[in-house]
Amino acid sequence: RRHADLLVVGGGAAGLAAAARAAELGADTVLADEGHALGGRLLAEGGHERAGELAGRARKAGVEILAPAATLGYFDGLVPIWAGATLHQVRARRTIVATGTIEQPLVFGGNDLPGVMLSGGALRLLRLYGVLPGRRAAVATVSERGLEAAVALRDGGVEIALVADLRSLPGGPAADRLRSAGVPIRNGATVVRATGRKRVRRALIARVDADGGPLEPGESVDCDLLLVSGADAPATSLLHQAGAGAAYERHSGRFLAGDGLPDGMLAAGSVAGVGEPALAELSGHVVGARAAHELGLGDERSRRRCADEASMLAAGDGRPGFAVAPARAGAGAERSFVCLCEDVTAKDIDHAAAEGYDSIELCKRYTTATMGPCQGRMCSLAAVRALGRATGARPSEIGVTVARPPWSSVPMGVLAGRPFEPAKRSAIHTRHRELGANVLWAGDWRRPYDYGDPEGEAMAVHEAAGLIDLSPLGKLLVQGPDAGAFLDRLYPNRLSNLRVGRVRYGVLSSDAGRILDDGTVSRLDETSFYVTTTSSGAGAVEERFSWWLAEWRMSVWLTDVTQALSAINLAGPRSREVLAPLAADVDCAPDELGYLDARRGHVAGVPCLIARIGFVGELGYELHFPAAFGTHVWDALLEGGRAHGIRPFGLEPQRLLRLQKLHVIVGQDTDSESSPYEAAMPWIVKLDKEGDFVGRWALERRAERPPETALVGFRTANGRVPAEGAAVVVEGRPAGRVTSSRFSPRLGAVIGIAHVPVALAREGSVVTIAEDGAETEVEVTTRPFYDPDGERQRA
Repeated sequence: RRHADLLVVGGGAAGLAAAARAAELGADTVLADEGHALGGRLLAEGGHERAGELAGRARKAGVEILAPAATLGYFDGLVPIWAGATLHQVRARRTIVATGTIEQPLVFGGNDLPGVMLSGGALRLLRLYGVLPGRRAAVATVSERGLEAAVALRDGGVEIALVADLRSLPGGPAADRLRSAGVPIRNGATVVRATGRKRVRRALIARVDADGGPLEPGESVDCDLLLVSGADAPATSLLHQAGAGAAYERHSGRFLAGDGLPDGMLAAGSVAGVGEPALAELSGHVVGARAAHELGLGDERSRRRCADEASMLAAGDGRPGFAVAPARAGAGAERSFVCLCEDVTAKDIDHAAAEGYDSIELCKRYTTATMGPCQGRMCSLAAVRALGRATGARPSEIGVTVARPPWSSVPMGVLAGRPFEPAKRSAIHTRHRELGANVLWAGDWRRPYDYGDPEGEAMAVHEAAGLIDLSPLGKLLVQGPDAGAFLDRLYPNRLSNLRVGRVRYGVLSSDAGRILDDGTVSRLDETSFYVTTTSSGAGAVEERFSWWLAEWRMSVWLTDVTQALSAINLAGPRSREVLAPLAADVDCAPDELGYLDARRGHVAGVPCLIARIGFVGELGYELHFPAAFGTHVWDALLEGGRAHGIRPFGLEPQRLLRLQKLHVIVGQDTDSESSPYEAAMPWIVKLDKEGDFVGRWALERRAERPPETALVGFRTANGRVPAEGAAVVVEGRPAGRVTSSRFSPRLGAVIGIAHVPVALAREGSVVTIAEDGAETEVEVTTRPFYDPDGERQRA
């Protein structure tokens, strides 16, 4: 979101001049332009140097430039601007629209043939990219713009066979240059038909009446390029969206923005009807100064200067010399395209009018004219003229269709808002930022990815001690006389026999036996269990528990304490030395607080549940305590561990550490089809449990047939880390996939987890991983890569 004094839409001469003048007077100014380079028509008309000067002046004045950036619409003062992957929401006290004009095509038979091109498009190819669009060209124009394009293309090496200028006057300097070069010019004439098989090969030029009917047989011109230039229609969509009406200018045959603009919106340059390109810059200066003056900026000198420039603009701005193009030139309405985006012909417009769709809005919906990607920019004026020809109504009576956003095409992903779930941050989040954490999204949570050195952080866990914030883990208290039986019904393993003060790993399965989530269950007393879940699955697990509790009506109380409690994992061979002085009322000796034990006590004076859990493969402790003391406990552990070489570590080091132990991440190493049998956890399913449990029937069926794939580890010493998702292939056919992969500095090898065919899920087997046309052979292992006997985490 961006608030500014002034927003200028359009980076042509007028827009740059307006932005620079306002910024020089002290306005906080933002300029948005959809071009890759600033300058607008100046770039295509040989004005590169002037465009660079204006852009440099704007930057020097402090203008914030968004380019390439598409302005999508005007919503009661809010202007969304799409730049790259970012959607800027700009609110400005004043908005200047300097969007210029859009050259219009002509309507005639065969106007959809390849090689029929707007003169401005051909000029851009030549001037910006050095591309000749053809070898021999015919030109049909209603203004000086087509003649200027013909001159430039001839200078660039294109043969100009003939120019048809619908105006009856002989023309200006461009016409004189063409005549002196021997190029024939036919005044009062236009193109009435283009022919050719796969591209334009011939154009028929003839003098026409006001309705486009030929007044003579015409002249056939051989060409491989037909340049057309209709009227320059002001790009007024944003002005109309803001409330401006449409005013028809009879002598030029185009619509300008009329009355109705809201306070604070102004127009500059050719979109405001300034006809001479040379005066567009002057128009920008005047409007930019007016906007700054309305904001209370500038002094009496700048106001006098603005008044003088406005007088110069009024004296010099003659309206452009256009001839009004006919609704359709020549015969052949079925091949005369009004809307090239939607393949709407003049004949389709005639049919719509005959069927009673004689309003421009009804005609639009009946024919879909103006509803394509250009949103009427190239065909709205032609559609109005075609409907006027069919109904006899004047363009001023017909009007234009309602201008609707977005003005430019935009990916749906850019328009997508943030999820309705609020962004979640742990109580320790501010401290992570202060410690230099690189933060990423993990579900709804903002979590540290690393603290700048993931390999060093992982090494600290191996050699000394490390600290990671686990507060996003889901946390549920399950209490009541039936708490143990309730958990037995939800989990495939047995939890009711868990001893007080012990921790057990658990996996939640669906009715179909698929893995939904995992976590730990700690028994606090005979009727109380403390359940943790994955951070992304916390909400879904709580809903699932609540749903089944309502269904079974057991004597159980369920409390979600995810937000109420912080959690920290202290891990590493020296973690006991760090924790013991801070937990004076808990004996941390391995005989008293062993692996998978849980004790209540105090850490740094804060009530805490201490659990011996080793997800990262080293001696470790999970500490769960009130979130209000999150920063206090974190700081105390860091301070207490300073002498032992403690370091905070993020998710990336944690993922490497768990991978070394072949610990599975649900949702990454499993998918929606994975049961405990496919995930190398058949031991967790207790089919000998009394009573039913969720997914029992499906798991019994799964147990009767061996799985087709198995989850195994793999390693390779060639240094190539296969992408997660790369295919495991057997005899050239996909047979599995890589789910996790990293290079382990500790092991000096690339390691990973993959689904492979059961026949290859044996220690020492060799499987092939294919990626980007390359194949890598890796060795299968079914045991942890690091500390396979678990001696370090049980220390």
